[in-house]
Amino acid sequence: MKPSWITGIILTAIAGATISAISIFQRTNQPSIALTEEWTATQVIDGDSITVRQTDGSQMSVELCGIDAPELKQAEAPGQPLAHEAKQKLLKLIAAADNQLMIVPVEKDNKGRTVAEVMAYGKGETDISFQEELLKDGLAKMRKSEVECPNHLAFEQAQKIAKASKVGVWSQSN
Repeated sequence: MKPSWITGIILTAIAGATISAISIFQRTNQPSIALTEEWTATQVIDGDSITVRQTDGSQMSVELCGIDAPELKQAEAPGQPLAHEAKQKLLKLIAAADNQLMIVPVEKDNKGRTVAEVMAYGKGETDISFQEELLKDGLAKMRKSEVECPNHLAFEQAQKIAKASKVGVWSQSN
């Protein structure tokens, strides 16, 4: 074979693999999840739940992927320790981002909420992961799910930092 034939075969194989990958992604992608990334935060429900809106007015309830923050007081149930602190941390992260968030949808939960990674543009090239920040401060724990968040390894490291530092939920005896 001539070298140009080899190059042609390699390029054809790469093109075929790319088309296959796109086809697989399109079949496995859940069409009910909005794929637009940039949203404006309109409400913080608690330390791991927010409501966001797009410029066209559409709204979406978002549950932060991969974490579980202490729950705030409900109608007759007492709130969990650090629930208020977790919500305040999330409010500060959103305020620092001027309410402009990047939402990376992962799945829909059984309540119809979009489970997603939530980030904001940081200084320079670094994006700020809200999940990592809550985990590092010990204001959330990792949640096991059938679907892994894209940055679950970073979340594990953030939780290890909080455990080693004995902050937040990790400062309590149980």
